[in-house]
Amino acid sequence: MTDRLWGRASSVNVQKVMWALAELGLDYERIDAGGRYGQTDTDAFRALNPNARVPVWQEDDGLVLWESHAVLRHLAARTGRLAPGPVGDQWMDWGVSTFYPALIGVFWQVVRTPPAQRAPDQIRRNIASLEEALTILATGLEDRDWLNGDAFSMADIAVGAGLYRYFDMDIPRDPPPAIRAYYARLADRPAYRDAIMTSYEELRAT
Repeated sequence: MTDRLWGRASSVNVQKVMWALAELGLDYERIDAGGRYGQTDTDAFRALNPNARVPVWQEDDGLVLWESHAVLRHLAARTGRLAPGPVGDQWMDWGVSTFYPALIGVFWQVVRTPPAQRAPDQIRRNIASLEEALTILATGLEDRDWLNGDAFSMADIAVGAGLYRYFDMDIPRDPPPAIRAYYARLADRPAYRDAIMTSYEELRAT
């Protein structure tokens, strides 16, 4: 069996793994699951991930992992490449605790909620929380190109995957210059463009 990645390509957490696999040049099969593609509520899928969520990474030797950042760390260890190091590892956890909750708060209101049901005050609060998170992220990019220092790593994949949606959504934004420059460096990477800078229209509420 070829290594498999379970999850729809419009999921940012699935995209993180897709991006990492592309950077590492690893072959795999991706199986659509989650959202409109279903499968996650089946007994077979729950046997892989009792949380019934994507992504799930399934290797041909039987290993199964289901948290995106755990998958990134495993792929770095497996290949000996893109390991985040202590500082990068810190930013990976910060992404889970601080950045993505703020980003998702905006994304759900602006993209996944029908226009008539959106709450402008909540959107403003969510954007303020996201901008605050980006100000914190900018401190990790002072005098360095990447979150781990001079070398691109899984930390940049873990956090950087969400920046495309921030810059693409129809919202007011005023990111720190370091964030604009960081996003430009990410967008220069072919694997970022292929895995991350893609349509999420199937998620948009009308």
